[in-house]
Amino acid sequence: MSVVSYGFLVFFVLVCFVYYALPKNLQKLQWIVILAASLIFYASAGVFYLGIVTITAGIVYICSLFMQKNLDQQEQLLEGADRRSARKIKNEMKQKRKRMLTVALCAVIGILIVFKGSSFLIENINMLLWHMDHGIIPVWKLAAPLGISFYSFMMISYLMDLYHGKIHAQQNFLKYLTYVLYFPHITQGPIGRYESTGKELFVEHAFCYSVIKKGLYLMVWGYFKKLVIADRLSAFVTAVIGSAGNYEGYIFLIAGILYSIQIYCDFSGCMDIIRGASECLGITLKENFKRPYFSKTLPEFWRRWHISLGEFFRENVFYPVSTSQVFLKWNTAARKRFGNELGRNIASVMPILCVWVLTGVWHGANWNYIGWGIYHGILICLSTIFEQPLMAVNTRLKIPTEHILFKIFQMLRTFFLCVVGRLIFLGNGLSDSFHMISSMFKRTQTVYTVESFPLTVNEWCVVLICVIFLSGVSVVQEIMEKKQAEMTIRDWLDKQNVLLQMGVVLTGILVILCFGVYGQGAGAAFIYEQF
Repeated sequence: MSVVSYGFLVFFVLVCFVYYALPKNLQKLQWIVILAASLIFYASAGVFYLGIVTITAGIVYICSLFMQKNLDQQEQLLEGADRRSARKIKNEMKQKRKRMLTVALCAVIGILIVFKGSSFLIENINMLLWHMDHGIIPVWKLAAPLGISFYSFMMISYLMDLYHGKIHAQQNFLKYLTYVLYFPHITQGPIGRYESTGKELFVEHAFCYSVIKKGLYLMVWGYFKKLVIADRLSAFVTAVIGSAGNYEGYIFLIAGILYSIQIYCDFSGCMDIIRGASECLGITLKENFKRPYFSKTLPEFWRRWHISLGEFFRENVFYPVSTSQVFLKWNTAARKRFGNELGRNIASVMPILCVWVLTGVWHGANWNYIGWGIYHGILICLSTIFEQPLMAVNTRLKIPTEHILFKIFQMLRTFFLCVVGRLIFLGNGLSDSFHMISSMFKRTQTVYTVESFPLTVNEWCVVLICVIFLSGVSVVQEIMEKKQAEMTIRDWLDKQNVLLQMGVVLTGILVILCFGVYGQGAGAAFIYEQF
């Protein structure tokens, strides 16, 4: 049940009706409505996979109860203990807690690997065995449960927060399952922390017209980005990338640029729909995108793109690796060899590359995704190492780094680096990617015309106008946030008269109905659903 389907809209309206129709004395049970809706939503993708999610959640739930019991015992033992005894108690209890954490993590990560990485591992083992004249292992491919990458990371985040004592374990399994299966964000995130999302699910939410109205604004904006822009560009990008061997030259640069726009409108559009739907239920999800193409550096780009995934890797991979004994020794050796500043930057390469290799693997067990992760990891490492030297060069050459033209140059440079990364990401094998990137600026005798591709001149005009409009709205939002903190266009619109509000919403709906991609060949799946 895609969130852009008519079925979802009918389903969502019915859920909202039941959710708010509960008598006041039963509103504390609204979470049961969400659980029932989530079970129906997920079962529509396959009852078998619902069983997989439930079993995984059950393992995590049982382990979390043991971990919480350990934390409660630790608190009791610490009462009246001196500093030395307290340290010993904490270390002993932490080791016991770690055993349960390991069991739970092995279950979650193991199931994730079985469904998403088994065929990739077997294929590469077979390749190695073939070169060694050994037997071949049969490749077995499993269709991954819906949203497995997202709900697995939510479970891991829950376990890690509990392990460190940041949260209390949920004692009610059905409530924990509600948090895991919450139907708006189960397919593509954001990766919600239990500390915020989990608590919001289980409090009463009274009907509030203003809140629901702002949620609907966001949903309309999301449908506009997905149906009008992303799905329209999909036809062109698929035609070029799907037959990369038949093309050469500048067409790959155009495809990379348009795919960058497509994936942004596709993924951020989905996030807007999901966040808007959640707001209609009185639940606030964290923003997952903050106009990433306005970024002046790659590190800034990844602080603005898929924010929840970046936070997950920063807290659960980067910091643990950075504070590990192996890294500390590496850091000390690098400082002695290259000096404090340069040595620290060189030493940071290890955790950064760990994060980016895993980020690539998270997107899929595929050499293109791994190559994409390594590409970004290397660029971010270079950015970190050369940040100070480049600042010194800019100062010496008296380059006006605060001038708007220099900032635009930085944005275009960052966008171009992302476009190259997209071509690595998109290729049907790394050889395909290298072909696209290497021929991107080659002169070619072939002249491509509009008739060579699925989109007509009128459709290209629609894309151009909509992208200009999207960019304009993004610029206004960026300026508003800088001047008025977290002020949004929705907040501004909410303060205007009713006629203007209705006019904006009805115009948005009319544009979606008139210019959205429907009919044969329409309904392109969300790009991030495959991850």
